[in-house]
Amino acid sequence: MSKHYLANITWRCQNHCSYCWLNGSIRMRDEMMNAPERPLEDWVAAIKRDRVDVVDLAGGEPLLVPWLPELLAACPETQFGLSTNGMAYDALERLLAGRPRNLCSINLSFHPETGIGYMRRFRAAARLMALYGAPCHSNIVDAPQIHDQVKEALTMLTEMGLRAVVSPFEDVETLGEILPQGLRCRGGIDHLTIAPDGSAWPCLTTIRSPMWRSTCLGNWLDGELDLSAKPEPCHLNCVDYYVLPSQHIAGDMWDIHAEPWAEDTEE
Repeated sequence: MSKHYLANITWRCQNHCSYCWLNGSIRMRDEMMNAPERPLEDWVAAIKRDRVDVVDLAGGEPLLVPWLPELLAACPETQFGLSTNGMAYDALERLLAGRPRNLCSINLSFHPETGIGYMRRFRAAARLMALYGAPCHSNIVDAPQIHDQVKEALTMLTEMGLRAVVSPFEDVETLGEILPQGLRCRGGIDHLTIAPDGSAWPCLTTIRSPMWRSTCLGNWLDGELDLSAKPEPCHLNCVDYYVLPSQHIAGDMWDIHAEPWAEDTEE
């Protein structure tokens, strides 16, 4: 099994979207929002120590962190994905100009609630990636608040020759629901979801849920993980099991491999 980690290197973002998953979780937790972001050398050391195969850089807006090109250059054996809103145009151009060979995927997210001039800036970011031949696609979340603008974005991206998919809106309010079916997965083993200060969770569901404190595994950047904090069997309303495989084109995108816990499965 390969190691596929989600590194949220900052919670900062230029946008203030009403449907952002951070609103109902991270931004309501002062201790997480106020935790210091860790420097480049800490991320490089941890990625090399654990020999991580794939790291997806997200947040927040990861291009607000100034050292992304240096991170990719320092970890040539690791493949990186990037999820960006494209609004930090100069930082995006600096990254693309280096033509990093280990940048395997860029997701240009769509956020028309940003305000006046947004579509022009979104188009500019998409055109820049097309110009550099970057491995770009756009995963557009079909949130109710932006439903009318989704078709316009799809048309624009198609005309530029960029791939775009529409994904279902995930209601994080349901993540606290405890379900009768227990699950087991590779979260915490082959996958971690990591916060800017290095705190780590088995998956996105655990960090987003009301049980985020009890399911934190420790600080990955410091090499201090306790897998006994991972709920197993897990009875949370798992996005990776109940939503993504059936509603998202990427399916099990984080390689969680969730499945029913054997003791809870009827013979």
